[in-house]
Amino acid sequence: MRKRIKAIICSALSLIFGGIGIQKFYLGQTKRGILYVLFCWTGIPYLLCIVDLIRFIFMTEKDFNLTYNKEYIENISYKNDNKNHNNKFDDAIEAEYSYVNENDDNKKEEENYNNQENTEENISIDKALEYYRLIDEAVISIKDYNFSEKVKKLNHLFKSIIDKSSSFKRNEKAIKELDKMLQYNIPTTLKLINSYIDLSSSNTSNLNNVKADIIESIESVIIYLNKVLENIQRDDIIDITSDIDVLKAGLKKDGYV
Repeated sequence: MRKRIKAIICSALSLIFGGIGIQKFYLGQTKRGILYVLFCWTGIPYLLCIVDLIRFIFMTEKDFNLTYNKEYIENISYKNDNKNHNNKFDDAIEAEYSYVNENDDNKKEEENYNNQENTEENISIDKALEYYRLIDEAVISIKDYNFSEKVKKLNHLFKSIIDKSSSFKRNEKAIKELDKMLQYNIPTTLKLINSYIDLSSSNTSNLNNVKADIIESIESVIIYLNKVLENIQRDDIIDITSDIDVLKAGLKKDGYV
């Protein structure tokens, strides 16, 4: 797993050697590192290295891991799963030395299953909220007003999906969609936003093309999130309609309608 302190050291070394982008190679951003090497003579990569160095110094270890270490989030899930496993083992030991009837066993097993499901859902929601916070913080560093507004809109749609997943009556489709987008779409979106911020101080034509591609990608994510939210809301309407039909049928059956 990549370490923040090593990223700081790499950034400092890159400054000493003329901004050749050592930190980018360390972070696994090989293509960006090559761009730094190719354009080091312009002085632009040197300025970007200063930005990287300052960002890494003030970035918390948790924010660094969420941005640059995919295995960090996987480890969070693994630790929570392992904790649940240990709890189940303890419950089994207690059950071995205490008398419970068959009904109590079934009830306890059902409660454990429900608790496990809720824990997994809560982990996904916590991850999503962390990404929402990081995107919200990134907006502050965006100097381009139009791009800033696009990112704000994207994050607003993302928060709406999180709210649907974490509401009292949880929408199963929202939870599934949230899990799916947390696997790649949202982490990649955050990386693109940070990349745009890194490149925003450069006027090089090649880099401007990259920035244009990032803007187009963000617009595509907005369309994607809009469609997901529409599908979730459509399911909500179907559920409401079903509840109304069941209520009317019950009242009619009892002779009140």
